[in-house]
Amino acid sequence: METAKFSSKKLRVAGISLLAAFFIVGIKLLATLLSGSVGVLSELFHSSTDLIATVATILSIRYSTRPPDKEHHYGHEKIESFSALFQVFILVIMCAWLIYESVNRIFHPVQVHIDVLTFSVIIICIAVDYSRSRALMKVAKETHSQALEADALHFSSDILSSIVVLIGMVFTYFNIFPLADPLSAIVVSFIIIMTTLGLSKKAIDSLLDRVPKGIQEDISLRVSAINGIEGIKSLRIRGSGSKTFIDMIILIGRTKLFSESHGIMDTVEKTIKDIVPEADIVIHSEPVESDSETINDKIKMAVTEEGYKCHDIFSHRINNEIFTELHVEIENTNDLVKAHSNVNYLESKIKEKIPVITNVKIHLDEPSEILYDTLDVTEQSKELIRILKNILDAESKITSYRDIRVIKTGGNVRVSLNCAFGTDYSFEEVHETVTILESRIYITLKELFPNMANIIIHAEPS
Repeated sequence: METAKFSSKKLRVAGISLLAAFFIVGIKLLATLLSGSVGVLSELFHSSTDLIATVATILSIRYSTRPPDKEHHYGHEKIESFSALFQVFILVIMCAWLIYESVNRIFHPVQVHIDVLTFSVIIICIAVDYSRSRALMKVAKETHSQALEADALHFSSDILSSIVVLIGMVFTYFNIFPLADPLSAIVVSFIIIMTTLGLSKKAIDSLLDRVPKGIQEDISLRVSAINGIEGIKSLRIRGSGSKTFIDMIILIGRTKLFSESHGIMDTVEKTIKDIVPEADIVIHSEPVESDSETINDKIKMAVTEEGYKCHDIFSHRINNEIFTELHVEIENTNDLVKAHSNVNYLESKIKEKIPVITNVKIHLDEPSEILYDTLDVTEQSKELIRILKNILDAESKITSYRDIRVIKTGGNVRVSLNCAFGTDYSFEEVHETVTILESRIYITLKELFPNMANIIIHAEPS
């Protein structure tokens, strides 16, 4: 919607400029024929090239506003830079001819006829050029159009050149300085050449994807200050007409969740939009180790990188040594030799990646993602439940228990239940009681039921 609005605005102001160009060329042609002045002729050539340039501007704007397609992924806006260079080329050729003709008239003077009509034509042209130059430059800044800016600069140079020619005409009319006419044409030519130098540099910079001054530093500084950004790996910026394309690779802590990383990238995009509102942004993130990671974070990442899952990580320091215990899920745990080999390899990798850890102990677990087919044998396990209740009744800290369930999975028996504790006990006390109780129940039942696998107690306030 915004692009279509800009396109319509650019075409409208360019169309008005075209009508003005036709008018100015017409009256300057009449003034040239009547006066024979090379200064007025230089103005005619200047305005004629402006007419051609305005046509080129309209054509380039129509083409540049086409949306990206299969062959032009970044759109067509660079055509405006080519249009600007084309206008520069025309102006330079015109200036070269004018300088040649003016030098020739210095050595071979020609009779010049200056009258009120000639003066009126130049003054009218100055007023028209001033009006359309301001209108074009305003829209050029709003839409970032190099083609319109080129037109605006042309008409600004028209004003300067017309003033120089007007001064030369005054000197010629009053016969103060006979060479004023050709000399004014030479001055006009150099004014035009100097004006086009800046425009051609800007167009070439656009075609060569030169980064606008200060933008890269500003983006880098503000993005680096965003919470969660560990660094910027690369930042590439290129301009195409009114659009700026920005490709960036940012570094985010590897322990961040995907949703957190996505939120950080959204913040980066909004920050860049504040700096370059019309930017087309592509952001890629890469995970890196961050200074905020704990030892347990590093252990979890090391295990994950080796293709395993882990939980219940516990690290502690004794003197100057760090010991780590953790549970790791291993496939084919029935094969003890293979499982032990995997664990030994994993332990060595953890110590290799985290040198501060001196000792690692891994408890083997079955894969958590496996969905087991189980059989509820609670009703058939009355003796097991009786023994379980006797143990629970002997624990003074338990106020009640419920939901005792016995299931059989692959020949192994698992027991789960809920136990209520008084609210005057701390979490640490309850956790310690549950851990000891699970172990006691397991040992007792294991002697009577060899296929006992584990006991899970869910603690809750009474």
